[in-house]
Amino acid sequence: MQPRDAVKLIYQNEFGGGHLIRDEEACLNYLRREYADLEKDPTAPLYENIGNGIVRVNLAAVKEEDLEQLGQDFIASAVKHKGTLDSFLNKLEVLRKLTAEGVFTFDTNVLNAYLSEYEAAGYPAVSHSEQYRQAYKPAYRILCIQESK
Repeated sequence: MQPRDAVKLIYQNEFGGGHLIRDEEACLNYLRREYADLEKDPTAPLYENIGNGIVRVNLAAVKEEDLEQLGQDFIASAVKHKGTLDSFLNKLEVLRKLTAEGVFTFDTNVLNAYLSEYEAAGYPAVSHSEQYRQAYKPAYRILCIQESK
């Protein structure tokens, strides 16, 4: 996990996955293509709870007959879940503290450099780092499983 991966997780925890949806049909088509190209693993955990009423649903564990419903649930979740910049910034401060405590493999200097650039960019949604993609091959969709506060 690199700083951008931690920030991505926090972003998803706060704002959900709605930043990915510009066109619902295109979103569903992308999901179908991604799923078709994915190595399936029915033994993998179906989801990972990332807090704040949000889960990451592992596409490798999804049954083909459930894919369309997952797509619809993803779109519905994007509409339902809204976060705030203040809450997001507070969570980034927690990330700084945890990094200073040595919880992550990256250090405070690396995180602070990344967060400085990230702030200058306006706190956008980010993609996983190449290191994370190589190590974990992430393929998931974000779902809201409860109302946001």
